[in-house]
Amino acid sequence: MPVNLTPSNSDTHKFKVATIQAEPVWLDLRGGVDKTIRLIEEASAQDAKIIGFPEVFIPGYPWTPWANNFLESSNVLAKYQANSLALHSPEMLEIQAAAKAAGSWVVLGFSERDGGSLYIAQVIISASGEIVNHRRKIKPTHYEKTIFGDGSAQSIHNVVQTPYGRLGALNCWEHIQPALKAHFYSQLPQIFVGGWWPAFPVGTGNCPFIVTGEASSRMTQMVSMEGGCFGLTACQVVSEEGAHIMKMLGFPWFKFPGGGFSVIFGPDGSELTDRIDPGAEKVIVAEIALDEIDKVKLVADTMGNYSRHDLLHVEAYGKNWRATTYRDDEEHAENEARIGDIKNVL
Repeated sequence: MPVNLTPSNSDTHKFKVATIQAEPVWLDLRGGVDKTIRLIEEASAQDAKIIGFPEVFIPGYPWTPWANNFLESSNVLAKYQANSLALHSPEMLEIQAAAKAAGSWVVLGFSERDGGSLYIAQVIISASGEIVNHRRKIKPTHYEKTIFGDGSAQSIHNVVQTPYGRLGALNCWEHIQPALKAHFYSQLPQIFVGGWWPAFPVGTGNCPFIVTGEASSRMTQMVSMEGGCFGLTACQVVSEEGAHIMKMLGFPWFKFPGGGFSVIFGPDGSELTDRIDPGAEKVIVAEIALDEIDKVKLVADTMGNYSRHDLLHVEAYGKNWRATTYRDDEEHAENEARIGDIKNVL
C-alpha cells in the first residue's frame, strides 16, 4: 500500500524544534524531574513544538563503571538504582503534565526502573500529555551491560505520527546498528531525537575516537543523511561537582566542565545551529520546514528510489515476550494489565 505522508516532505510550514544540552541532577530523581519540567517550560517559551532530551537524563549517564572497578562503583550504582524513574509513576505523570501544559511533544531519555532491573529508556510524550511510545535501548554498550538490561522487542517500533511530521528516537550507539537503522528508516521518520551521553573532545587522554563527542555527533549526522530526516542531537554536560558525585575525576578520557555536543542537523546533514561550549547548558532551537526533506529524497530515498528490497531486507519481530503466559483468558488479561506496556503504534 503506498504511503501518503501527512504532513508531506513538501510541506513548507515552518515550526521550531529544540534539543537540550544540560547537566543532569545527578542521582536525584526529584531534582531530575523538576529540572526536566523547567527545561520543557524554557523550550516551550521559545515556541518549540518538539523537545529532545539526552540519554538517561534522569538520573544522569553513569560513566562510573567505565572509570572505576565494581567495588568502587557500588555505592554510586546503589543510589543510581534508587533514583531511576519508573514508567508508570507519579514522577512521570508530572512530566506528562508539563508536556501538556507546554503544548509540546517531548522525547525524554531516562533510566527506567522496572521491578528489580534498569533499562536505558525513551518515551515520546504527546502535546496532550500521553505517552505514545516507550522503548529501551536494544543493546547496552560495553560497561553499560553491568547496569542495564537489553531492550524489549517493541523497542524497534520507535517512530510516531505528530502534527509536525513523523517523530522518532534513538539512543547513543543505536545510531551504528545497521539492522535497527534499516527498520527505523522503514518507518519513514521525518524528525528524530538522538539521545546521547556526555562525551569529550578528540584526543582527550588518548581516548578512542569512537567515544568522543565529535564521533557521537557524526553518528546522528549520518542517520540524518541516510534517513533524509532532521536530527536533534541531545547530550549531557558534566561539571567538576557532577564528576565528583559520579566518581569520574582522574579518568583520562574526561575534561570538566564538558561533555556537550548538542546540535540540530538538516536532512542533508547540514548543521542548522551553532556549536556551543561543551560545558555550557542551553536549550538549542532551530526553525525547520519539512520541504527540506524533498531536496534529499529526490536524490536518494533509502526506502524508495535508492533501495533494493528484493536483494536485501530486514525481517523483524517487535512483540514483547513474557516471563509467564496464561492459557486462561482472564489470567492473561490481568497479567497484561499489570505489566502495562505502552502500545507502540506502527
